Amino acid sequence: MSAPTNEPDIISDTPDRVANSNTKTGKSRNQWILAIIGALALLVTGAVFYLNQSPSSATLTIGSGPHRSDSYELVREIADVVSRHSDWLTISAEPTRDSSENIRRLNLREVDAATIRADTPVANDVRLIANLFPHYFQLVTRRETNIFQVTDLVGKRVAIANFGTDEFRSFWIIGDHYDLPIRAVKWSTMDFAKASEQLLSGEIDAVFTVRSLRDRLLLNLFEDAELKREKLRFIPISQAEAIAIKRPFLDVGTVPKGAFLGNGPTPSRDTITATVDRLLVTREDLDPAIIREITRVLFEHRLDLTIRFPLASAIKRPDTQQGFGIPLHDGSQQYYDRDEPSFIQENAEPLALLVTVMAMLGSSFFAIRSRWESSQKDQMDTYNYALLDIAETARETNDPDVLQDLKGKLFANLERAVIALDTDEMTEKGFQSYSLLWESVREILNDRSHELKSEK
Repeated sequence: MSAPTNEPDIISDTPDRVANSNTKTGKSRNQWILAIIGALALLVTGAVFYLNQSPSSATLTIGSGPHRSDSYELVREIADVVSRHSDWLTISAEPTRDSSENIRRLNLREVDAATIRADTPVANDVRLIANLFPHYFQLVTRRETNIFQVTDLVGKRVAIANFGTDEFRSFWIIGDHYDLPIRAVKWSTMDFAKASEQLLSGEIDAVFTVRSLRDRLLLNLFEDAELKREKLRFIPISQAEAIAIKRPFLDVGTVPKGAFLGNGPTPSRDTITATVDRLLVTREDLDPAIIREITRVLFEHRLDLTIRFPLASAIKRPDTQQGFGIPLHDGSQQYYDRDEPSFIQENAEPLALLVTVMAMLGSSFFAIRSRWESSQKDQMDTYNYALLDIAETARETNDPDVLQDLKGKLFANLERAVIALDTDEMTEKGFQSYSLLWESVREILNDRSHELKSEK
């Protein structure tokens, strides 16, 4: 019997290294997956919080039109109502000359929103908030003049608004339709207050203006006429429907009998005329939360506004089905769509079918996965049983050559197991269990090898 040698064991700890490497890889992969899931959860939570939060405070500057005009007065009342019904939004009314100036200042970002006429040319980034009220084309004369229709203006003295204003252009829209000779009408430009004085004093025969029926300066004209016992007459624009065909931003309206004076009513009958809507617009890039808030106050507290300013009763949601006009701002759209059915409600049946199909696919997936895992377990059992056969043969043999052959089979078994792990025929968890058994069999072979060497 020879003494034991210091010859190193043939079988090394290869499966330990492989198992440890795979364990670390698995843990690292799991950590990455958890980190990604956590990051996505934080991202979604942050996005939801960001989209639903309101600014701590904001001021919306609105270009509102001339002092004492109906649009300016309405914006001032809106500012007061917003201050009482919004916790964070403030409105500032900025007086301006007309719609063209409002658009210019909006484009220069000198104001955040503006009131304009529906027929005002706008840039591509202008967005609509709400329709405020209609303006009426109004032609007013004294009763003693022989003016009963638009064509009777030929040879008469007519006051129209200043050059370049919306009202100035509106008069020539009417003149163009009725073919009024530009030199045959004795027209002159002036502001409405001066025109009112000259009409009542007889210096001019008629005044043309485009205003709401509750405009303060217009009401003052009829109040002054009543005090001076002057009788005024409304001239109908009877072809308003034809004008609207050529000018689709215009509409047709009726000034009711007695709209201004009920005693000896003015107008003396319902009077047809052209109208154009006054709009509240803003820029596309303005925060949707701000626009949603002012839209909310306009519609949820319209009664409060109407008590203060009767024209507010005409505020309405824009009709986006007309096929022309200014697109809605996203903030206003969000408010208008608040009562619309959600995507899930609108598509309940297709979604239910989709969930059913997904459940069936999920069930099939788990069934296939279960079969696959069962196949992996059977494969792992094959390698484990081979290891047990090697261990049993090692205990029974006294032949070093047989023992050496068993060591070769042990390594061959390991190679096949590693390949099975790489091709997903064996799970990492199964390989870890396999490696423990492989280590035990290796120890058995090493111990048995020492025993046989000691017996020589």
